[in-house]
Amino acid sequence: MRQTDNPPTAEQRVAIFMADHGRDILDMPLSQISAACGVSDATVVRYCLHAGYKGLKDFKIAMARASGDGGNTHILRGDEPLPELQQRLFAGCMDALRATALQLSSGEMRRALRAIADSDHLDVYACGGSQPIAAYLRHQLIKLGIRTGVYSDRTSMLLSQSRLGSRDTVLSISSSGRTQDVNDAQASAREAGALTICITAQPESPLAAVSDIVLLAAGDHFLGNNTYSRLSQLAVVDLLYAGLVVTRQG
Repeated sequence: MRQTDNPPTAEQRVAIFMADHGRDILDMPLSQISAACGVSDATVVRYCLHAGYKGLKDFKIAMARASGDGGNTHILRGDEPLPELQQRLFAGCMDALRATALQLSSGEMRRALRAIADSDHLDVYACGGSQPIAAYLRHQLIKLGIRTGVYSDRTSMLLSQSRLGSRDTVLSISSSGRTQDVNDAQASAREAGALTICITAQPESPLAAVSDIVLLAAGDHFLGNNTYSRLSQLAVVDLLYAGLVVTRQG
């Protein structure tokens, strides 16, 4: 009897595997996915391209941003019972860290490490909820003997710029990238000749536009707060610290 059902093509096998494994894909390297599907690495990448993504990394970023169960599990309504609140909040935290790990450019991080290591002085600009991240960054860098100042209002930022030069670096932190005081100060620091770095969740933001180096720290808001972004920002700061330690030991 003639068989009427055709076996799935290589790309169809990839599609089936992706659908069956959902968010587990985020922790799988390309080689593991291709081996599990019985296809080449190029076939997996080609599937992602045909699905409308730039590659596997872009596919994973979209998946990390998506909901975990068909709904936005990390979005809080504000009336959840504690067990549901806990589940949703931690899901949001993990999503933000996964997305940051996927989006953060190693090349930009290497440039940031080199700039900080070579600077005569590092100034950090941050307002509102980003101030604790700036203070933590200063704490970490002081342990390495790196002179770091933190400025959190327009007046103090202007004072810091009065002595900036080409051997100085300014690092600004803003999840939205739209904090006007920080953006204005970053632009002025750049005009003064300082190298500018930002940590933001928005690569197309005004802050990113006036920064020489952009470090992406993903994360959404919940209940009017930036907690998901702050966790990602802390992770980026810890990576800066660890990278500087390793660079000095090398």
